Amino acid sequence: MFKLATLLLCCWVSLSAGRLTVSGRDFYYNGQKVFLSGVNIAWNSYGYDFGNGQYAANSKSTLESWLTSIDANGGNSVRMWLHVDGANTPAFDSNGYVTGPDNTGTMISDMRSFLDFAQSKNLMVVFVLWNGAVRPQEKALNLLYDESKLQTYIDNALKPMVTDLGNHPALAAWEIMNEPEGLVLNNQYDSNACLDTTPLKDTGAGFANTNVPMQNILKFVNWQADAIKQVNSACLVTVGSWSEHAQTDSKAQSRNYYKDSCLTGAGNRNSGKLDFYQMHTYSNKDGQGNQYWNPDAPFKVTGSSYGLDKPLVVGEFASVCSERNDIGDMFQYVYDNGYQGAWSWHYLEQGECTDSQEAQNFGMIRIKDQNGNGAVTFPL
Repeated sequence: MFKLATLLLCCWVSLSAGRLTVSGRDFYYNGQKVFLSGVNIAWNSYGYDFGNGQYAANSKSTLESWLTSIDANGGNSVRMWLHVDGANTPAFDSNGYVTGPDNTGTMISDMRSFLDFAQSKNLMVVFVLWNGAVRPQEKALNLLYDESKLQTYIDNALKPMVTDLGNHPALAAWEIMNEPEGLVLNNQYDSNACLDTTPLKDTGAGFANTNVPMQNILKFVNWQADAIKQVNSACLVTVGSWSEHAQTDSKAQSRNYYKDSCLTGAGNRNSGKLDFYQMHTYSNKDGQGNQYWNPDAPFKVTGSSYGLDKPLVVGEFASVCSERNDIGDMFQYVYDNGYQGAWSWHYLEQGECTDSQEAQNFGMIRIKDQNGNGAVTFPL
């Protein structure tokens, strides 16, 4: 009888544990349509929040206090960076091959601790594996060029993380890379439209000055996305592009490099696709210092105008780098105009284009009780 009761309890827990899913252009959690509202944390200690004992030593108390505040102000999700530039994790040997998630074996337990606390606050987490906005360490950059080294990362770091954490109720998605267009070789013609970066001429792409061919970037995304799906097909995968220019075919100076055919064509791994799109948007400045949006930026158009067949999240934005928009109005605009999520930049409050925590809290509060385009408040 005890064994039967235990088995039934385990089955009930398994069945009751929810997860974020996608249907068409919408997100669902436990069958309820939801809207992802929250913030980029995105780090407390850049690249050193998880692994090698760093979580307990450096970041746990701060990150948990931030999660508590985000929950108290109506957020339901956060974007959190992991390896970033490869300086701390994963573990590399002297030849640049990856041997594990980290050197001392705390990476996965650190991530689980973060997810557990997030779940206690009804917050979902998008873990961002890599950062393409700044030149990474050479050992990390080499993963974009050496297939055998990339495969060791997949086998020895990524798959173990997904195996252990892929069913956690607080795990929203895995993001392969933040702003990979920073790394790209811009204005490079190719007869294959998926690899041709001439549409990005004069858009600012390539700002990390690494000149990585688009073929390499798309293969990098495709292989990791495929590995995640091979381990756990229910896990969601995304990429956070620096602007709308890299994730739509319907606007000027733009191309959707991350559509299914481009990713599978570049990497030849059929499951390596995105489940939802994600664009970042910040204003430009004219010669007099006045800020203005690109005409096709998310805050100037509707989500449906991008012609995408999957959910679309506005993954980074800030009122201080806008057309003097009110942060509450920005969250409301994203909610009302055909997008499926909004994450402000960023809770660390560091750098030029970042709103204060107070402002970001105000933005989340603005929409926390709304349901018309998906529930913002819901239990995990």
